[in-house]
Amino acid sequence: MNEDKIQMVTPCGYCCLACPGYINSTCTDEIAIQKEAIRANLTVDKLLKSCSGCRPNKGQPYGDIICQTYDCCVNKKGLDFCFQCPDFPCLKLAPISERAEVRRHNTKIYNLLMLKKLGLDEYIRKSGEIATQWVRGKTPLPGGDVQV
Repeated sequence: MNEDKIQMVTPCGYCCLACPGYINSTCTDEIAIQKEAIRANLTVDKLLKSCSGCRPNKGQPYGDIICQTYDCCVNKKGLDFCFQCPDFPCLKLAPISERAEVRRHNTKIYNLLMLKKLGLDEYIRKSGEIATQWVRGKTPLPGGDVQV
């Protein structure tokens, strides 16, 4: 895999390009920007283009605490992505309800499965569309396809 492209996708499957906090972000969606600012507990001005990414920061994109998912996947198991692990999926990726409306945590399994299915290049290309599905998506009928 291309190391430069791997740097743009977290071990848990989130593409940095779709995050408004990323220094090279392509995100212009106001709802996504607001949700990410709330999640990061920052003002929008402090959030925008403030992060150089999970991998360049060795799993510490917003401070001194290392992400346990990053630590497990990259440091302990030497993998690029969680879907490569024989224990996938695990409790580090399990859905949660706490702050679910602003945290992307619940999209990890979906993102990782899409990354595995599409491959790194296509996944990066579609990252904005995938992020928009989370931010603006709705299902008009129970069990229906997500519509934006």
